Amino acid sequence: MNRRTLVTSALCALGAGRLPFPAWIGLARAEEKVWRHGISLFDDVKYPPGFKHFDYVNAAAPKGGAVREIAVGTYDNFNYVVAGVKGGLAAGIDLIYETLLVSALDEVSTEYGLLAEAVSHPDDFSLATYRLRAQAKWHDGRPVTPEDAIFSFNAFKKNSPQFAAYYRHVTKLEKTEDREITFIFDSPGNRELPQIVGQLLVLPQHWWEGTDKNGNKRDIGATTLEPPLGSGAYRIKEFSPGRNVVYERVKDYWGRDLNVNIGRDNFDELGFEYFRDTTVALEAFRGNKVDWRTENSAKNWATAYDFPAVKEGRVVLEEFPINNQGVMQALPSISVAPNSRI
Repeated sequence: MNRRTLVTSALCALGAGRLPFPAWIGLARAEEKVWRHGISLFDDVKYPPGFKHFDYVNAAAPKGGAVREIAVGTYDNFNYVVAGVKGGLAAGIDLIYETLLVSALDEVSTEYGLLAEAVSHPDDFSLATYRLRAQAKWHDGRPVTPEDAIFSFNAFKKNSPQFAAYYRHVTKLEKTEDREITFIFDSPGNRELPQIVGQLLVLPQHWWEGTDKNGNKRDIGATTLEPPLGSGAYRIKEFSPGRNVVYERVKDYWGRDLNVNIGRDNFDELGFEYFRDTTVALEAFRGNKVDWRTENSAKNWATAYDFPAVKEGRVVLEEFPINNQGVMQALPSISVAPNSRI
């Protein structure tokens, strides 16, 4: 009996309702892998294989300089796994890490390879396989491995209720080749699952299972202010707990020439200054204590930017449309009938 006959027989059994769920996985694995450089909920992706860079970046942007940004609140933790559960996570900590895929900012629900150079899934979306880039490495020079991805997934699912719920449809994760990880889902038909697991932030297993400078074993389920090892474009340079944190660009970053990274990560230093109050943070910007502010209040955007530095051109106001999701904010209004009192 050849492979086609086997698959046809299995499909007939499925139609008769006699094949248990795991047989779906066998059928999916029997399909020949089709590797994709990007995936979308809407099938087609904008950028072709081997594209140079995203259209919205300046590929010739110079590298250098430093920028001061605003963070609100406080922090006591560099461990992403327990963020929001056991401590306040430091602003910008995601800069030191990377995910399997990265979102395109000019497409809706579309992701391209970052740590993973390609992704494959069968037509029924019952599983997804990611092939890691051979050149991907941690800041200590060690390669990023499937074991790192498996360790990270299990750590998030065990220690974070949010991620446990987010990954609830993943029943198994396994290394299937030297550089391949396969996520197996609880049922076929959910086309979003390959993208959900593609957002997995990958942590270094060897670092988290090692010891700190004092010989104490690290704990992935606890908060820490020890700067963690990453694989991303930045690493922690200096910090003052609860007050500020500064990241420096990694000059020999392994992924600096990837098409999804061209035109990004241009500052040599990124600093986050903490403020307990958003009004004070706005005044700090007006007083030239920080260099960049993302305004998310329609009221502030309409009324708070009439200070001298704006009129003199020392502060530039610019709107950046968000094209990969639907977002709207408006000022409230009231209708008042003639001669009424409010």
